[in-house]
Amino acid sequence: MKINLVILHLNLIDGIGPEAIKRIIFHKDFVRNDLYSMQENDLMAWGVSQKQATMIVQGLKDRKLLDQELYLIERYGIKCITFDQDDYPFLLKQIYSPPPVLYYKGIDFFTLDKNIAVIGSRKANNYAAQIIQSWVPSLIKANWAIVSGGAIGADTMAHQAALSAQGKTVVVLGSGLLSPYPRSNIKMFEKIVDQGGAIVSSFALGTGPHPGNFPARNRIISGLSRACLVVQAAKKSGATITAEYALEQGRMVFAVPGSVFDPLHEGCHAMIKEGAMLISSVDELMEELGEVLPEHQHQQDNDQVYQQQIGLISASESILLEMEPIEQQIIRCCLNNIMSTDDLLHQIDIPLDELYDHLFNLQLAGKIEQDALGLWRIR
Repeated sequence: MKINLVILHLNLIDGIGPEAIKRIIFHKDFVRNDLYSMQENDLMAWGVSQKQATMIVQGLKDRKLLDQELYLIERYGIKCITFDQDDYPFLLKQIYSPPPVLYYKGIDFFTLDKNIAVIGSRKANNYAAQIIQSWVPSLIKANWAIVSGGAIGADTMAHQAALSAQGKTVVVLGSGLLSPYPRSNIKMFEKIVDQGGAIVSSFALGTGPHPGNFPARNRIISGLSRACLVVQAAKKSGATITAEYALEQGRMVFAVPGSVFDPLHEGCHAMIKEGAMLISSVDELMEELGEVLPEHQHQQDNDQVYQQQIGLISASESILLEMEPIEQQIIRCCLNNIMSTDDLLHQIDIPLDELYDHLFNLQLAGKIEQDALGLWRIR
């Protein structure tokens, strides 16, 4: 049997991880032995634990396990690559315990030379959206592929920005390719494949999105990428875990700073303290990546952002005209700043009870919101 099929079969056995598979496949006597006829003691002599040896012997007896996976691979046009093959992604092969099998749909993603992970919070807000939408096109123009996890929030923003810029993007799932998660992004995943990107997973095809899968998914995101850009992240989040993996793997890690009052920026600020590079503009990012954009390109990007801002301001002004004068003042105060109740009282000369009534009405109408620190901002 071919080595890649043996690896695929071993990878389907519950409880057998990358290190055990690597120990077997790269053992000096592997090619001279029929793994399917070996017993527990034989495998233990190769450094496999007794528990794992038993699971392997029992698992390899179940040929249906492999046959079913091969049937699904063929039926759904799925490709896979194993870590013994020369085409296995070079950067990913350098990390500790790389996944033995990678399933994928779309382009041969391992041929992409310049990958950058763009990640952030599932609760990413307009701040993250503005950065991603204005920075990703510059990365695409410099032939960088965007790698992310396909999750709701910043991941989705990154993939969609790459699609809009007609660039390549790679989704690394925390589930099997036949159980894509989140389900709400299935159409986006299909569009990514259709537009020359790829959907990748290290999990057996029917694997669901179990919580324990996502740390392994995050290691692959960083492992496939030369650099990692964290746009917005809480202190304890999947994005910060991915960035920690990237730092451990010796990759460049960039973090975008934000408001010290917003919990969604605590993770980025902590990363900067731990060695991530603070990045405040796309020019800084491109320079650190070794890219230099032509001056006229900078101007085009700046003009585009300016036009977007003008559009936002115009839309805001039209909404303001429909409000009471006091509520217009509140919205104008919160338009460019995060405001405390005391700040609003200082700028709007009305009694506190009356201010609370207006804040309640605006919050009920979905115009403003109050964060965990009690600060008011545009929703």
